[in-house]
Amino acid sequence: MNIFIETYGCSANQSNSEIMGGLLSEIGHHLTPEEDADMIIINTCTVKVQTERKILKRLERLKYSAKKILVTGCMSEVQKDQIEKAHPDASVIGLNEIGKIKDFIADIENDEKVVVFDSKATDLVCLPKTRINPVINITQIATGCLGDCSYCIVRSAKGALRSFPVSKIVDDVEKSIKDGCKEIWLTAQDTGCYGFDTGVKLPALLRKITAIDGDFRIRIGMMNPDHVRSIQDDLMIALNNKKMYKFVHLPVQSGSDDVLKRMDRRYTIAEAGSIIDKFRKTLGEFTLSTDIIVGFPGETEEQFQESLDFVNTYKPDIVNISRYGIRPLTRAARMEQVDGNDVKRRSKLLTDAVDEACIERNEKWVGWKGKVLLSEIGSKGGVIGRNFAYKPVVVESGELGKSVEVEIVEARKGYLVGRLV
Repeated sequence: MNIFIETYGCSANQSNSEIMGGLLSEIGHHLTPEEDADMIIINTCTVKVQTERKILKRLERLKYSAKKILVTGCMSEVQKDQIEKAHPDASVIGLNEIGKIKDFIADIENDEKVVVFDSKATDLVCLPKTRINPVINITQIATGCLGDCSYCIVRSAKGALRSFPVSKIVDDVEKSIKDGCKEIWLTAQDTGCYGFDTGVKLPALLRKITAIDGDFRIRIGMMNPDHVRSIQDDLMIALNNKKMYKFVHLPVQSGSDDVLKRMDRRYTIAEAGSIIDKFRKTLGEFTLSTDIIVGFPGETEEQFQESLDFVNTYKPDIVNISRYGIRPLTRAARMEQVDGNDVKRRSKLLTDAVDEACIERNEKWVGWKGKVLLSEIGSKGGVIGRNFAYKPVVVESGELGKSVEVEIVEARKGYLVGRLV
């Protein structure tokens, strides 16, 4: 059977799609473009309202297609009724079934509607995969989290933290290096709390992975500030390894302590700022990525100004800005909502501040010379690589997986322009 996999959301979702592709290819199915497919797998995300709406509209259109439809991902766990309303004939499976997809794909092939949700979890690591990018390996190190944020629906979908075994993670990375991968993404809902349930925490895992032979680089995924606090000293030592990209994704979500309290985030903005200051003092240049929600229920103009102040003070390299949207099954959905026009206006103000900060940070790199690992074909031409700080550098040409010497000649808002030297 010819199968097209359509993926929404985070790198963990991308990994799940690669795993489904690998498992299905192993039993003789073929991954193809949508127009050639007999079946479409929709791997969903439910973090944002806009994404949910896009997926539901997509499913409504697919009702009129002759292709078999299978839906999985976070929406399948918490919004199964909406999926079935949008496409009554679609098969739906839970997150725990992704690693077992071979067990029931034949039923779908035989025109049966499959609805499977199994409470028994599987380790989504060290499984066959078909990589979207042949030089990047995505390794999931855990699922679920230890948080209970008032706005987040993902906890309802993925549940409590479950860290995958160190040995399996190391095996997965070792295999990917043998396959020719040069960039390893370690991903989870919150990588910072890895091992809080097993006793072997993130810095120890990183030491195991960086000890693997080979020329490769590692990017660690999002880490919530409250968990980073307890591992920070060991984590900074681990990040100083030459195989680690100097990249920290620390989502603050708001610059206001009052808003953070309503969000049920377990830190203050001063504590988050202290973490950033220590990383900059220890690591020197690194890429700081963060997330900010605009218009969280009850957010005042003064509280929004505190988020602007955070951006203007710490000048993060990357800010993922989200306009707050009500998510079902969350406490924030019952709170007093901010007027939509105010949310839109604040989002524009924050975007302008972020753009200014990003340009300022990037301009400091002009004139820098050093190695860049080429890992992606540019959507508008050229090849994209990453330097030691995970800064994206666009060069005219080059072979994926190779490191090249460059000089930064221009700074753009979201990337640097490099000249081969």
